[in-house]
This record gives sequence, structure tokens and C-alpha cells, in this order.
Amino acid sequence: MGSIACIAWKGDTLVLGDVDGNLNFWDLKARLSRAVPTHRGWVKKIRFAPGKGNQKLLVMYTDGAEVWDTKEVQMVSSIRVGRNVNYRILDIDWCTSDKVVLASDDGCVRVLEMAMKSASYRMDEQDLTDPVWCPYLLLPRAALTLKAFLLLQPWSDTFTMDITQIDYIEKDEIKGLIQEQLNSLSNDIKSVLQDPNLNLLQRCLLVSRLFGDESDLQFWTVAAHYIQSFSQSCQPSESNPKGQTPAEGPQSTPFSHLDICHDTLCESSFFQRFQLERVRLQEVKRSSYEHTKKCADQLLLLGQTDRAVQLLLETSADNSSYYCDSLKACLVTTITSSGPSQSTIKLVATNMIANGKLAEGVQLLCLIDKAADACRYLQTYGEWNRAAWLAKVRLNPAESSDVLKRWADHLCSPQSSLTTASPHKLIGAAFVDYAKLLRSIGLKQGAVLWASRAGEAGKELLGELSQTEGMGLEPSPSEEEVDNSLGNID
Repeated sequence: MGSIACIAWKGDTLVLGDVDGNLNFWDLKARLSRAVPTHRGWVKKIRFAPGKGNQKLLVMYTDGAEVWDTKEVQMVSSIRVGRNVNYRILDIDWCTSDKVVLASDDGCVRVLEMAMKSASYRMDEQDLTDPVWCPYLLLPRAALTLKAFLLLQPWSDTFTMDITQIDYIEKDEIKGLIQEQLNSLSNDIKSVLQDPNLNLLQRCLLVSRLFGDESDLQFWTVAAHYIQSFSQSCQPSESNPKGQTPAEGPQSTPFSHLDICHDTLCESSFFQRFQLERVRLQEVKRSSYEHTKKCADQLLLLGQTDRAVQLLLETSADNSSYYCDSLKACLVTTITSSGPSQSTIKLVATNMIANGKLAEGVQLLCLIDKAADACRYLQTYGEWNRAAWLAKVRLNPAESSDVLKRWADHLCSPQSSLTTASPHKLIGAAFVDYAKLLRSIGLKQGAVLWASRAGEAGKELLGELSQTEGMGLEPSPSEEEVDNSLGNID
């Protein structure tokens, strides 16, 4: 055998797997061993099936898995990537004594028979000892009703967890299934949901986590951060006690930043600092001219001209770009002190962009502090992501917001521009516009939520939604649909 990769032991049987794909079966009682080459490569994992006397063995390889009978020392079934499946297996284990569970790289968990073929089981046929919170086992409309029920209850001052007492058109069987899901929630979750001090943002975050809705969770995380930041900035400044500096005052509480995984949605200062650290890290690891050139280009866009010039001057004389890099270093060094030449540089940058040299033209515009114009050129040529990145690292928050708004208008329908209104009317109108957008793409429940928070501005839209698109007013499903709502799990 080669280097042993894994070992499994049950009763009098010991099995070893090595990096060459060999399995070695040891009968400890008879003191006999048998080596079997599988020709499958590295043996990643081996597991005995549960149950007394059950000597089935599950083996995981780089390209699939097998089930072996250790008594007969023969393979029972096999699954191989590229032959009978198109996903890669990440982990394996036994679900029961005769069923296998696989975790794959496509984000699925599969329960298979011993023959390694797909198996489906109705939830109502399973003897579950505890209730299972899984709203996606419900009919889609019932799941949306459950989500809306947890998010918003405008008909009452107190939050309830009993949907059977709510008067709306629905079959009792569906209401019963929804109530079962509500009852399956832990007491801690129920107490948090019924807490009168739980605000809308916190409730939306909690419900999105309960439903496993990643897009909703990301949206509400960003929304909560900026709404809290906005509310703090709008608080009236209090005078500091005598002898206390402003930094020591009550408004000096540090405010946490959004995680960098939100990319261009982070605050400009935090995002720029992260990008600088990222370039410095790349600069330390650079090993070729192309790598150095990319670092220099990024430093120029970030406004770090001194370090960019140093990298440009590192170009060796035998490099074909030596002359161009030397001229660029001279240009970057003298551009800050030559104001009249900026009009010429802007003209050159415009001509370069018009002739397909977008990156070079944008770089020149950034050198003369025309980053806003550079962002507009990038957006004109469809480089929305690059424009947002540049706006975050070079523009002030107001100009950066304008760039992101143009991107949002590009991604969805353009919204009306309200410039002469009070802040409360602007916020209400923005909520109504967003609710209309959600309704137009079929997200009725979200539209109701946002319209209800728009105050007077959202009453008309909320009435329309209640009359024409209200949740729970659709025809009730048949008995067969109720039965099928339990669904199958693959």
C-alpha cells in the first residue's frame, strides 16, 4: 500500500485506504488481510454503515464514491463524476443503515439508495419526532403568506403567532400547515418576533435569516446600516461640556463599517482604504513586468502618484515599454504644477477614449482630477462596475451617489426626479417608487411592505394592492394541491 489516507474500524473488520486508491480489508479475528486496487485515485474518506452486523462500507474518492460489502469484499454500487453524474462530491456519510447522503459542489444534499440512485420520500410518510421549520415545504403562495405574516401585521397593535385567528379567505388545511410551521419555531425566536420593541429593519433581517433568503438578507443588512448612519447624522449636535473636545463628545461613538463583501456599497473611505491595502499586497508579490504595470495603473487611479512613478521608473531599458513608461512618469510628476496644460490633456484623453483607448483615457482624466468625467465615460461605454469602483475611490460621497444612482436607473426603469420637496416627502415618494418597482416584477408581498411604510404617500398604492393583488385573496388550492404541498425531497 501507499501512504495511508484514512482508516475505518467496526467489530472485527479494519479497512485502510491509501493515496493510490487501494483498499486493504483486515479480518482482525482471523488475522487475514486482502488488498483491492480500485484504480480510482486518492481515497478521501471511508465510513461504515450504522447498525449492528451491518458491514457495508461507503468510500469517497476524488471523482466519486462507492459502496462496498466488507464481508464479501466486493463493490455493491458506484457513482462517478462525468459518467453518471455531473456534480463533484464534497462529502459523504450514511443517512440511515441503507441510505447514503452526499454533499455536492452544486449546493445540494442528496439522499440516495444503496444502489447510488436518486431517492425521493414524501414528508408525510416520515415519522418525524420533532416539527421541522422549513417554509419551502409549503405551497409557494402559502410560504409567501407565512413570510408576510411574520413581517407585518398592520391590523393589530400586538404581534401574534396564531394565524388561524386571522380572518382571510383560505382553506383550513393551508392555514393548518402554516400554523404548524409557526409552532415549530423555537420559543426564543417567538419571543423576539413578539417583542414590541423590535423595529421593522430588525424584523426583516430576522425573517430573511429564517427563510434563508440571501438576497433579502444582504439588502436589509445594507439598508439597516445606511438608515442607522443617516439617522445618527441627522441627530442635532449637542454642545460639549466645558473642557471637552468635540472628539470626546457624545457624538464620537465609533460606527461600524459594512463588511467588505458588499464591495462598492461600503463607505467610500473604508472602500478606498481596503483597495490601497489590496494594491500594496499585490505590489509586494509582483514578479513580472505585467504585474508591476497593473499595480502602477491601480495606484494612478487611486491617486497614489508618487508610488506609481517609482514603479514606472523600474521598467528595464531592454523592455519595449521603457520609453512610454518613462514619458508617463515625467507626465505624472509635472502634471500637478502645470494648470494650463490640463485642457490639452483632457482633449487628448477624450480622443483616446473615442478611439478605443478607454482605460488610458480614464487614467489621464484621473490625473487632472476629472474622475467624475471619467466615470461618465465608463458608464457611457457600459463599464458600470468600473465606474462605481472609480467613484468610490476618487469622488466625494455626493458625487459617488450620483454615479450609483445612474447605475440603478440603468438596471431598472428610470424613476422620476423629485428635487423640491421636504425630506419626509422625498423618503415617502422613494418608498412608493420602490414599492411600484417591486409590484412590476411580481414581488407583491414586498410592495405591500414598502407601501405601508411610506405613510400618507403610500395609502393609495396600498389600497390598490389590497384590492387587486392582496395576499391570500387568490382561489384556494384543491385537496390534491394541499397534498402535494408536502413535496418531495431529492
